[in-house]
Amino acid sequence: MNETLKRRVLKSMEELRGVLPKRGRVLLIPHDHPDPDALASAAGLHLLLQKRFGLQGIILFTGTTDRAENQEMMRHFRYRWVSPAAMKTPRRPIPAIFIDTAPWSANVTIPTFAKPVAVVDHHPTRGQRRKDGLFTDIRKGAGATATMVYQYLTVAEISPPPWLATIFTYAILTETLDLSRECTDEDLRAYTDLLGRANLRTLGRIRHAPLSRDYFAHLKEATREARVFGRVAFTHLTEVSQSAIVAELADLLLRLERITWSFCTAWSQDRLLVSMRSAASGADCGRLLRKAIGTQGSGGGHRQMAAGFLSATGLDTEQRETMQRDFVARLLKAVERRSRRKRGAEEKPMGTQPLVN
Repeated sequence: MNETLKRRVLKSMEELRGVLPKRGRVLLIPHDHPDPDALASAAGLHLLLQKRFGLQGIILFTGTTDRAENQEMMRHFRYRWVSPAAMKTPRRPIPAIFIDTAPWSANVTIPTFAKPVAVVDHHPTRGQRRKDGLFTDIRKGAGATATMVYQYLTVAEISPPPWLATIFTYAILTETLDLSRECTDEDLRAYTDLLGRANLRTLGRIRHAPLSRDYFAHLKEATREARVFGRVAFTHLTEVSQSAIVAELADLLLRLERITWSFCTAWSQDRLLVSMRSAASGADCGRLLRKAIGTQGSGGGHRQMAAGFLSATGLDTEQRETMQRDFVARLLKAVERRSRRKRGAEEKPMGTQPLVN
């Protein structure tokens, strides 16, 4: 870590100290259905609170970690985590650090007893202003929030134990698609440092966790429903109970040859979930997805990856189908418009084709 960055991290850590209580508990709140980056970052801040500030961290989130790899990762997690429903309501609000998300984001459920005091994140803020008294360390250029948290530990001279180093390593890999997507020099430096402390056998178990039969059923449906429009590949799932499969399928479709953009939609109760990916430089997936969703829901993300949902509360089957078709059409139009500017006079794609016959 260079001296400029070290001074910046030290300054941030002192500012963080200023919003934390002198003693007691602090909530560590990642986004709902947290991914490895959010969970590893929460664990790292738990260690920082304990060793640097003498505080008790409580990792708290709504939702599940349903991806097979994430479930295997959590088997090696040494800190407890709870859901808001399982926690006894305290007499007074508890200070809360939001991790890999922010209080103003639509992807996090905030308990009534949580008092936001800090945000540590690497997602763009869409112009939200810093609230008075709220510490924010938001680095939209960072590849992973886990990298940021590891820098806090490094400056505090706290060495993560092997289980945490393993989870940090996995988090950076998944967030940067094996260091190939939005990976900065700092992410690479953190990864190589942590890899030497990680348990590689455990890392292998996580990366190659057993898959359920439901996974292959979704994969079969996704392949059958997959379509190609120019350099865009997309698919749809009728109903999912595990939202992580939507992101997995978007990642998988992007690996199709001659494809630059991919997305997957899926119904989950009264929400139409969507996950989007791009291999194009400057793709700005987060902005494109937010524009396509409009006021029907919420979305956001990075340049090359994004996710969101549309609310279908109160809609019947026909209205839901219309919503899904219209949304796909809007997103394809937005992507095609952006791609056409890059291609110049190149010929426009000739309609949508099935991926397989």
